[in-house]
Amino acid sequence: MRNFNENYSLVRALHAVVGEDVVDIYLNGSPFFYNVQFTDFTPYVYVPEGAYTVEVFPRDQKENPIATGKMEIKPGELMTIAITGESDKTIDILPIEEEMEIPTGNKSRVRFIHLVPNGKSVDILLDKEMVLEDVEYKEVTPYTDIDPKTYQVDVVLNENGQLIRQIRVTINPGRVYSFYALGNKPNFQIFQSLDGATFMI
Repeated sequence: MRNFNENYSLVRALHAVVGEDVVDIYLNGSPFFYNVQFTDFTPYVYVPEGAYTVEVFPRDQKENPIATGKMEIKPGELMTIAITGESDKTIDILPIEEEMEIPTGNKSRVRFIHLVPNGKSVDILLDKEMVLEDVEYKEVTPYTDIDPKTYQVDVVLNENGQLIRQIRVTINPGRVYSFYALGNKPNFQIFQSLDGATFMI
């Protein structure tokens, strides 16, 4: 993997606030990204290590943030800052650390992140085999190494096994993926995201 500048990390943001159109994101009072739309991931950028106040505003506004939070960025990390919640309710800032190394031996690495504010706990099945169980809102699961191929992904309610979303995904070898559940039930979607380690070989 390519080495970081020793005092920086690579950080991106994700807009996952249901009902909030477009937002601007600031770190310590300085612009981080403008015009971030719902379900959009920003590019990764280098951010110096240190303590940060994260503020999220409706587009082109600089007063009355819809969310504020504090976080610590350590050197040499990969991170996604998820802004999650509902526009008329609680909005949280969730720093999500990412895997730094890609898998070896013709494997891939995956995890699931539940960001459906009104969603219940779910189980995740790949080709009908249970791989993750009882995943709650705002939970970030550990990574799991799997074989690269095309899978049927079933998302079912933990309480009764009801199927609530089914997709097919292609997993390529030597990649690191995070699957984000975004939106509100019953219309939430699963987004397949390549994590930063994939681009740093």
